[in-house]
Amino acid sequence: MQLNRIADVRSGLVITRKQAPKPEEAVCSYQLLNLKAVTDSGIDRAALLPFHATEQLADRYLTHSGDIIVRISEPYTAVCITEDTAGLLVPSHFVIVRTEPGKALPEYVAWYLNRDRIRKAFRLSCAGVLLQIKPSTVAETDIRLPDLDKQQQIVKLNRLAQAELALLERQLDLKRLKYKKLIEAVNRM
Repeated sequence: MQLNRIADVRSGLVITRKQAPKPEEAVCSYQLLNLKAVTDSGIDRAALLPFHATEQLADRYLTHSGDIIVRISEPYTAVCITEDTAGLLVPSHFVIVRTEPGKALPEYVAWYLNRDRIRKAFRLSCAGVLLQIKPSTVAETDIRLPDLDKQQQIVKLNRLAQAELALLERQLDLKRLKYKKLIEAVNRM
């Protein structure tokens, strides 16, 4: 089944058309999602940028809990929006996927879109130097949709895997720091 049968898929806002020339001339300000802020582990809030708009922007360009945001350029990362990351302005560097309630779990769809097979298909569908996918490419992606119980199992396993990998990454960082300090201490002797 194609993704557009279970979700609304659209591109983000072309922000240059709505950006105030100076911050003091802004009617509204938003936190802008950008490429650096989207990581494999979710949204890095520290990398968000301020955006000063000439007018109040349509709600459809802001993130909502349960949305899936997909980068249109490599590595085509898909992230699921949580309550903590709701209300962010989505620029045209991303595609917004809003699943229909009861048809698919957003976290399952994000996991599915992050699979190597899907990313490879996105890469193969690109034309030109920028290697960007079109929103229609995401919308027409074939998605295998098991029942909601199986989707929930996959989501739980994926959360567990992500948490464990984050702990291992933290442990690796601590080991690097430990050995760096140890080598510096020996070097001072």
